[in-house]
Amino acid sequence: MKHCVLGIDGGGTKTVCVLADSDGKVIGRGSGGVANPNLATSREIKESLLKAMQEAISKNPEIQTEAVCAGIAGVGVSKEKQIEVGNILWQILSAPPFCHILSKGFNPSLHIEVVSDVVIALVAGAGKRHGIVAVSGTGSVVYGETVQGQKVKVGGWGYLLDEGSGYEIGRMALKEILRTYDVSGETTPLVREVLNVWKLSSVQDIVNHIYRRAPKPSDIANLAKVVNHAASAGDDSAMDILKKAANDLYSNIAAVARRIDFGKEGATLVLCGGVLTNIEIVREIIVEKVRAELSSVKTMQLCREPVMGAVILALKSGISGSAFA
Repeated sequence: MKHCVLGIDGGGTKTVCVLADSDGKVIGRGSGGVANPNLATSREIKESLLKAMQEAISKNPEIQTEAVCAGIAGVGVSKEKQIEVGNILWQILSAPPFCHILSKGFNPSLHIEVVSDVVIALVAGAGKRHGIVAVSGTGSVVYGETVQGQKVKVGGWGYLLDEGSGYEIGRMALKEILRTYDVSGETTPLVREVLNVWKLSSVQDIVNHIYRRAPKPSDIANLAKVVNHAASAGDDSAMDILKKAANDLYSNIAAVARRIDFGKEGATLVLCGGVLTNIEIVREIIVEKVRAELSSVKTMQLCREPVMGAVILALKSGISGSAFA
């Protein structure tokens, strides 16, 4: 009988759940839909979590679940939303098949933890709740926390307002395409890249696509990959867009670093999200500026799988709550 924990990363488009043993080794994995309480009903959140959790345990019947940690987008520091998701998790865990694999010492008040998704990203990279995490995906946010409990968030206002995000990069690219077309009528590498990805023929087609088909935020954010490819091919306007995104993200990182006292230990900076993990140009600019200007940041880490932060916190919860044998 294996002693295990469940770690969950619940976002605005998908949910990931992993089952890990007492050494933190992943032995099961599942996925579901949206789990952000700002975007989904309680019923939808329950369906997403249930699907991901069932898949994670499906091939591991001989286990005892000691603790569960869920990092959920949209809960922020709201106790009300954290309690809401915690109650949903307990509804799932207290019914079959999960009620049969809970440890005898499982206590929902001790062994179910719900935190913001930025917290698990920080822990996944830094190993503890002490440091700074910069996340840039469809939206962006920078979050800092110390072991003493001091917390600061910069950004995270949603994809329409966040700076240095994939959506903002995509939006800037579309504006640059239209500006260039108005000024010179030129077809730049950036224009050709976007036309190819969206399977369109002209700049006017791009405008029609935006207003008639109303692309999803993720479709705009995915243009960050296109901008990166164009910049790597020598498109100056694409490079300028990525530089601006990097400088905006760095400004937010610097704001957090200067508002928190990380003490003599200093802080680990965790870089997370598609823009920061996949676009080397943006990442390198930030790393260079951090090394030159932020003495409180001692180390930097990439975080490609935030859900592992939820595993670390679940293991700590199980141990501190004496659930492990």
